[in-house]
Amino acid sequence: MAGGLFTYSGLVTKTKAMHGRLLSDEEIARLSEAESVEEIISFLRECGSYAPIYQSHEEIAHRAQVEAVINDSLYADYGRLYRFASGAQREGLSIIFLRYEINVLKDCLGHIRRGGDGRGLSYLKLFFDRHADFDVAAVTSAGSFAELAQALEGTRYGAYFKEAQEAADADGGIGLDILYYRMAWEKKDKLSDEGMKKIYTKLLGTEIDWQNIMWMYRCKRFYGRGNAQISADLIPVRYRIRKAEFKELLDADSLEEFVTVLGRTAYFTEKDAVVKLGDEVTFGRIMEKTYEQICRSYPMSLAPVLRYLYDKENEIDRLTSVLEGVRYRIPARQIQELVLRAQA
Repeated sequence: MAGGLFTYSGLVTKTKAMHGRLLSDEEIARLSEAESVEEIISFLRECGSYAPIYQSHEEIAHRAQVEAVINDSLYADYGRLYRFASGAQREGLSIIFLRYEINVLKDCLGHIRRGGDGRGLSYLKLFFDRHADFDVAAVTSAGSFAELAQALEGTRYGAYFKEAQEAADADGGIGLDILYYRMAWEKKDKLSDEGMKKIYTKLLGTEIDWQNIMWMYRCKRFYGRGNAQISADLIPVRYRIRKAEFKELLDADSLEEFVTVLGRTAYFTEKDAVVKLGDEVTFGRIMEKTYEQICRSYPMSLAPVLRYLYDKENEIDRLTSVLEGVRYRIPARQIQELVLRAQA
């Protein structure tokens, strides 16, 4: 890894300290037993990684604000790591920021679909103002798809939203995810640090392969879509899945055939296979094992930082599910089965 041990020691040490403040399975389970959303908020107000965010909000009036504050904690953690990082490290972290920009745009689309008027990124507005490729105030205050498309003119997202507007496709969720992976894959090839490039190639490549694999599987099992429909929503990148294997997966007439073809791919058969035949396979499990491998191979690098941010996103997903479950009075055991199994 370019830069050596001492270049990354400080950043990795800081990351380990932040990782130690992530919520444990026991804490997540306890939150699922809360009697109300307010009880969860009270816990988070006293929690190390969330307290500063909640203290910056005088009043939390509804569930959407609760979730917004939780997401702000991810951006806050990223901001701390970015400020602590050096030039080359910041170059690598900028790829992750693409995901956060996409998250903001998807959040804006959600508010527009629900008839809302967007929301500000209050806690990290200054950070986003400095680093985002768009005018944060204009984007988050857009009240319609047309206003959002106009606010993004001239940015790296402008062409996508213009095309979506002309095609009357105001959803954009899957399309934005595909756009993120395409941009991130292209950007990692331009990294100046070759070791960092290898890390991103493995992490992004595995994530893209398995996003495509799981999408094909779900379409065949639940949605009954034809190949042309499935292909339209696939990420146009392959990493460890060969072209012929990809076509076989797409053309598989049954789930049994699909699983047989998948079992012959590098993810199951090569010396650094992520899983073994017979393992319970989920997207989360694949990525967990991939992060473990990459952190063992590159302990003093950006890998532990990327692992932390990945784990933080998972924590936020789990908290959001717990909030939803408590809000709708779903039994705690059912909530735990969902969020703790997803972590396994």
